[in-house]
Amino acid sequence: LPHTTVSSNVWLLSSENMYSKMKITNIPLTILTFSFLLSSTLSSQSEPTPPTVCIIGSGIGGSSVAHFLRTYSNPSHLHQIRIFERHGVVGGRMATVSISGETFEAGASILHPKNYHALNYTKLLNLKVNEPSSSSFSLGIWDGHKFLFKTLYSNSKLPFIQQIVSAANSILMFVRYGFSLFKMNNFVEGTVDSFLKYYESFESRPVFESVEEMLKWAGLFNLTTRTLQEELVDAGLSYVLIQELVT
Repeated sequence: LPHTTVSSNVWLLSSENMYSKMKITNIPLTILTFSFLLSSTLSSQSEPTPPTVCIIGSGIGGSSVAHFLRTYSNPSHLHQIRIFERHGVVGGRMATVSISGETFEAGASILHPKNYHALNYTKLLNLKVNEPSSSSFSLGIWDGHKFLFKTLYSNSKLPFIQQIVSAANSILMFVRYGFSLFKMNNFVEGTVDSFLKYYESFESRPVFESVEEMLKWAGLFNLTTRTLQEELVDAGLSYVLIQELVT
């Protein structure tokens, strides 16, 4: 029994000594770990990682956004720009196709003269602007099976012949669509004027927190809640014009 008691006491003393040594040994390690975590936290707060910008689509919108971000952003404030494109080429609807050795526009080929941002972008890229041809205007509406309506066409380059053909086509279109052509023009001009508000008064224009707020400010939000056909019916356009020229 005495031997057992002594052994037990020795074991207890040894355990206490080991625990004390462990505590003494762990103090520097704890201080070192805390210092490392503190320095990492301070460095991450003082030098935040620049954000990565992701752009969906590489059409004229996505490509221009990427270009201007890279050109005018401070490199230390922008880490990387990533563009996600489902097709194998850049350009979106601004694309061309080759058929029998000829190149054709497969998407948008006309820029509205009041689309200032797009026009300035074409100037930046040194793109050539082709003015509308002065030749006689010709129009054909195809429903997939036959022509519903066709205007006159002339290959003559004589100015007075072109004027006669143009006047005859204007009469044909007025007979078919009536005053709806003028109503459609007013509708388009009104929509464009609302869109032009975004170009005006940059300093006084409010900062928008959402796309919905931006559209409501310009008076364009209703166009996103209704079909184009409903809008044109309210504008007074005829059913024939809506079906053949718009929808």
